[in-house]
Amino acid sequence: MPTAKNPVHASVSASLAQAVLQAAARLGLPRDTLLQACGLEEGALRDPDARIPFVAQQRLWASVAELLPLAEPGLAIGAAFGPGQFSVLGYLLQSSPTFGAALQAAVRYQRLAGEGGTLRLEHHGDELRLIYRPLEPDSLATRTRVLALMQGWLQLIRPLLQQLQLRRVELAQPEPADLSPFDEAFACPLQFAAPDYALVLPASLEQAPLTQGNAGLQQVLLQHAENLLARLPSESLSARVVALLSAQLAQGEPDRNALASHLGMSERTLQRRLAEEGSSYQHLLTETRRQLAERHLAEGRLPATEIAILLGYSEPSVFFRAFRQWTGLTPGEYRSQHARSGA
Repeated sequence: MPTAKNPVHASVSASLAQAVLQAAARLGLPRDTLLQACGLEEGALRDPDARIPFVAQQRLWASVAELLPLAEPGLAIGAAFGPGQFSVLGYLLQSSPTFGAALQAAVRYQRLAGEGGTLRLEHHGDELRLIYRPLEPDSLATRTRVLALMQGWLQLIRPLLQQLQLRRVELAQPEPADLSPFDEAFACPLQFAAPDYALVLPASLEQAPLTQGNAGLQQVLLQHAENLLARLPSESLSARVVALLSAQLAQGEPDRNALASHLGMSERTLQRRLAEEGSSYQHLLTETRRQLAERHLAEGRLPATEIAILLGYSEPSVFFRAFRQWTGLTPGEYRSQHARSGA
């Protein structure tokens, strides 16, 4: 699986910092005070496509958490975000023809908003999980930031999708004494102390049309998004392959040629460039399956047969044999061993 970006090297969109500052101002926090606290100058925020250091944005979130006298300042900031809070990414999502297309765009172009975490889309039976795994997960600034982003996503999606109904929200933080801010923000069952932050929705919503879908505008924005993505410091090819494999496995055995085409290269070029990085397609596929399998088994929510399907295996028995080769244990033995060690 791809490793998290080093926080020292990560960056975020200046437009996102602007959105935080504007939302904070609506809630009564002085803009100058926040800018001074995080070490940013107005000139660094004028270009919406510019980048600022992730560590500066974390200082901004820490100041918001300290100065905003509310039980959950992150939820309040998210509710106060304006409609253009994610710049080109936000408008791209709004112009997508379906909710599924918007989610795929969010995952592909997430780095345009920021590199403060990883956004993933996972299918589990009839559920769709939009998962966010942040950098520096244990800091108060991160909790404030993630809650604001989750609320901000819903603020963006709700006007576009009339039948939006969350199945539940999963939060990687202890349950607070006062649940009312969470109930008001999400209006659905809540799971605290979860492995990840996640919005869980019915999988059927993927095909739902968006009210502002605009194919012509979307194509223009897609080209702009690709250009902006190309200007960011590039991830390794191995990391990009792993990200694609993770998304494709639930649809069955990934197609190597189709994956290479998605990356804009031939299958032979893909093999050569992975070899230059000291890796191979088959190695990445095996490692992706192994790490996903261990994660699902450790979480304990899904039966092994369903995990086999999510990893692209046509038969559970093939998965069971592969897992024993990887770990020396059956899936059931691994799950039991993990449960004992956790206890």
